[in-house]
Amino acid sequence: MPMPMQNLTQCVKSLTKVAVFISIFGSSSLYANQFVLDVKLLNYSDSYGNLRIPSSVQLDLPDPLNVKGNLNLEKSQLTRLPRSLTVGGNLNLAYSQIMKLPRTLKVQGYINLAHSKITQINNGLQVMGDLSLMGTAISQLPPFLYVGGNLYLAHTKITELPEYLTVKGNIYLGGIKIKKAAETINIGGNIYQ
Repeated sequence: MPMPMQNLTQCVKSLTKVAVFISIFGSSSLYANQFVLDVKLLNYSDSYGNLRIPSSVQLDLPDPLNVKGNLNLEKSQLTRLPRSLTVGGNLNLAYSQIMKLPRTLKVQGYINLAHSKITQINNGLQVMGDLSLMGTAISQLPPFLYVGGNLYLAHTKITELPEYLTVKGNIYLGGIKIKKAAETINIGGNIYQ
């Protein structure tokens, strides 16, 4: 029995869509995987480019990851970030299981690491906003650290301020004792105990 013309037209349209999809996303498994990850992340993003991963979700983030707005992983069970991460807004890792910052990290806003599992900060890290290290196991700040806002150090094991530290705002020690401060530090505000 011959196929009606209308069904044949619909079949051709469907096959054309599949062919276009395969040519765009199927030419490389990398593109296909990126598409799948983008679709998965779509469930956690909003129309402003913000991305929030709830504590109950376990997934691997794409590498590199570029977030136009804020990236909120507070209380997240994720244990690692991509090697390359760009955030157009703020990065919130408070109370997260993340242990290490990405090798390439660019954040236009603040970085909140409060009570996270982070144990060290990358050399030459540049934070355009505030940097909160409160309640972390961090014992040393790297040289050439730049903070465009305030630096929060309460309940850390930090005892020294490193060479070429620049903080445009204030430093809040929260009771920790600084035993040594390099002569090359540049603080725009005040240091509060």
